[in-house]
Amino acid sequence: MLLIGAVTVLRSTSESADPVRNGPRQTAPRQLERFATAGAILPIPQAPPAAVSVLSVEPGPRQLLLRWGDSLSDGVVPAGAAGYEVRWGKGKALEHSRLVSRSLVQIGGLENGLEYRVEVRSVDSFGQRSTPTGGSGRPEPYPLREPWSYVDAFDDPKTVAENWRLNQRGSCGTALPGEGEEAGQLVITSNCGNEPATLRPRTPFRLAQSPQAKGELGRAVVETDGSGTAQQFTIDLVPGPADLVLGTVKEVEGTTRPTDAVEDQSLPPGTVRMRASTFGDSGAVQLLVPPGAPRSATVIDPRSVPAKLPPMPISVRQRWEVVVYADRVEVLRDKQPVAAANIVVNWREATVLLGFAGRGSGQTRSTVDLVGFLGAPTSPPAPAPPPRLNWGQGNQREPLERPLDGRQMTQYSGGQLRFTLLSRGTVRLDQMTVRAAAVRVPVRLAVPGTEIVPGVGFPVVADLPKDALVVSGDLNTLSVVVEYEAPLEIMQAGIEVFPEPGARIDPPATQSSRPLVRRTPPLLAEPQAELLDASARPLVPGKTLTPGRVVLAVELDGPAAQVAAGELAPLAGIEVFVDNERVARLPTAEQGPGIAGRWRFGLGTTELPFGPHTVEVRAIGVNPSTPPAQAFVSFLLGPA
Repeated sequence: MLLIGAVTVLRSTSESADPVRNGPRQTAPRQLERFATAGAILPIPQAPPAAVSVLSVEPGPRQLLLRWGDSLSDGVVPAGAAGYEVRWGKGKALEHSRLVSRSLVQIGGLENGLEYRVEVRSVDSFGQRSTPTGGSGRPEPYPLREPWSYVDAFDDPKTVAENWRLNQRGSCGTALPGEGEEAGQLVITSNCGNEPATLRPRTPFRLAQSPQAKGELGRAVVETDGSGTAQQFTIDLVPGPADLVLGTVKEVEGTTRPTDAVEDQSLPPGTVRMRASTFGDSGAVQLLVPPGAPRSATVIDPRSVPAKLPPMPISVRQRWEVVVYADRVEVLRDKQPVAAANIVVNWREATVLLGFAGRGSGQTRSTVDLVGFLGAPTSPPAPAPPPRLNWGQGNQREPLERPLDGRQMTQYSGGQLRFTLLSRGTVRLDQMTVRAAAVRVPVRLAVPGTEIVPGVGFPVVADLPKDALVVSGDLNTLSVVVEYEAPLEIMQAGIEVFPEPGARIDPPATQSSRPLVRRTPPLLAEPQAELLDASARPLVPGKTLTPGRVVLAVELDGPAAQVAAGELAPLAGIEVFVDNERVARLPTAEQGPGIAGRWRFGLGTTELPFGPHTVEVRAIGVNPSTPPAQAFVSFLLGPA
């Protein structure tokens, strides 16, 4: 039978020029030559691609946003374009460049007030370039015209340590001030699988006492590229001191109801969650609430929000707003409504949690440009560097002992521990306590009434008196133990400490000098392969292939690889192997490096023996340090 299974994409770690056999390491750019065995036919270049017709340049804080083609309301993809080369620089110089797959690019790390020239060329599957389309722009700082009750545009790096906390399951993420192109941004990196790294402002979100313009009570505003770099981006409004809220409702393509709210039993009472996701060529935004959330009689017109969204742009800042009214909650993306539901909130203050869920494997890197609140006046609590936490589980039979080398944190009046716990069985919180130093305190739900769902994390808190704040070691470590007889998983732990009035608060004993996590280097577009018959029709599954000729259809998916690094690695060419023997090599750098594209190769099978065979496609980068990307497809050859 003919086997055409799911194509496997791999990235080799070899840096040799020949991916089949290791040779001397090269440092010069790769230049491939056309090659084909007697039975192979290579595609040939056609006319160069059409140029970009209109280029829009929108200034922002230290940034320029470039739009062309189908990212404009009436634009189209230039004929023959497989990707784009973007160049920019000050004045007449164009010393910077980037290869991208989509017609929307954000250039960062610029100087406000300076003129920058930009240029975009279409690039086809063979590396042929169009004539350039140019423009210019002058970055400008945030106007910050809104009557903010709180706003942080991350212009001052010290506000990150003072006003923000990052929480995740384990220690798989960082939140640090950006540098270089990411200056003036908060950079969130994580390698947490599919689970989120959650950013929390220490400033509470407060609603106005009475409706403001158009009945609005308050809104949380976030400007981030997280909706395009993370698998899911969420904004949670939680009426309690939670650090991490997980969910059980999994979004499935085609099930989004943008004018209703989905119920998720794992959300604490009163919580409102906005979730933004991308599915292939479309995006989706959904509101989620716990079961039994109050609803108003307001009817949301389905025509008020789009039924389907374009895909979330890659590494491009978007403005998200969750707006709370007396009778509904609305979500805006770049000031356009994208979701709404007749949710009624019964709280006046909430904790805001920003979730950046990973894509299963590899690093997720997102940036945040601004977070602001509109509503009742609010402000962050006094700076209070927390102690380092060391936590574990024990039982109440263990003695209460103060560490021998313990030191009292006299500048604080007390603290609050915040845990996210997980249990596989029934949980009795009245039988759970926390031990710190020689003090034992009870545990309570972060939000009263939270349903504890077996197998799902739930947030709890424990209030620590002054006597419990006893640290030890050079890192000021506070050891705490969750006391409970049944097995528990402590998914996350954090602490807030409260300064004594007038106390002098010194910085942590050891300031972190940890550098930013390195950006993922540009990757090659991911190859996909399919076998067709000699007439270029899909092969019938289960049919044995007889000797003759087949067509190998190859496509390189640019957006999937661009998500990881924000740009694509330059492509030198494509190589095809049958049973580990090279049969074809196609250069894709006619007038400069290729990016992505579609090709069809003719392959002869008359010289192959009967039996199973494997076709391998390798995308080869210009830079020898770029790992090749590979895809495989198999078939079974037999007699007629």
